[in-house]
Amino acid sequence: MIDINAVRADPALAKVVQAEFRRAVGMISGRWKLEILWLLNHHGKQRFGELKRGLPGITQHMLTAQLRALEKDGLIKRTIYAEVPPRVEYENTPEARRLRPIFVEIVKWAEERESGAPQPAD
Repeated sequence: MIDINAVRADPALAKVVQAEFRRAVGMISGRWKLEILWLLNHHGKQRFGELKRGLPGITQHMLTAQLRALEKDGLIKRTIYAEVPPRVEYENTPEARRLRPIFVEIVKWAEERESGAPQPAD
């Protein structure tokens, strides 16, 4: 757990934490990555076509690129079944499943903003 007061007091530690934050955000940033992770978190294993239908507006090329990047970063697992025609399924890894509480908080935040509820002061 990061001690935010220690980070504020130590510029060298702040640089290290900022670099880690940048790396983490880089893994999930992009137009489609969070939505892909959300769908896999919400629905479990999905085939390529199911993901494409769940993401209106995404091209086949872009979905392929985003899935490859997420797989490379260890956030999704791709399973190929030796069938004819081949069946491929995607699912979140345990690392990606750890993002679930963050997804829940993002949805809560969006609902509060939509409803005009007052935001808690920090």
